[in-house]
Amino acid sequence: MTAVDGRHFDERMAELDRAVSEVIAIAEAVPERWTRGRAGKWTAGQHAAHLVISQDATADAFERRLSMVLDGTIPPVPRRGPIEWLWVSWLVARGTMPGGIRTPRRFEPATSPDLDSTLDRLRRGVERHRAVGHILTAAQRDRLWIRNPFLQRWHYRLVEMVHVHAVHARHHLSLMRRA
Repeated sequence: MTAVDGRHFDERMAELDRAVSEVIAIAEAVPERWTRGRAGKWTAGQHAAHLVISQDATADAFERRLSMVLDGTIPPVPRRGPIEWLWVSWLVARGTMPGGIRTPRRFEPATSPDLDSTLDRLRRGVERHRAVGHILTAAQRDRLWIRNPFLQRWHYRLVEMVHVHAVHARHHLSLMRRA
């Protein structure tokens, strides 16, 4: 099973770096793919823009809670119920994301995202997560948590979210290849 604790932050960041680098490489290698998509499906550009929206949402949340970890006022990491525990365990252990899950509207991309600015924002999203993690000790990384942006009653710790972003990027990379 993939280790997703504070001691393994750099490993999970390397995993996210690889996944995002592949998304960027495919976008830059075949620029015409950026605006092409299967009928009724997102274009490659929209997949990348969706990744940006998702990363920005979690980076914003982690940055807002960072001071609470540093000054010791963050509430304890909530316990997980059985369904949430199964989902996170499955996602982490398998490293895959199931298809067919409806994206909430607030995470839907614009119809024609700009290639250069989207890829720049995608890189910055990765760096924002890295910056938060590098400020903290391993124990502090394990205490930093946010509400799951897709399902507010669930939560993710920092290192879990970095891993989920890598899994998410690989999922959308496969969809981009089919676009």
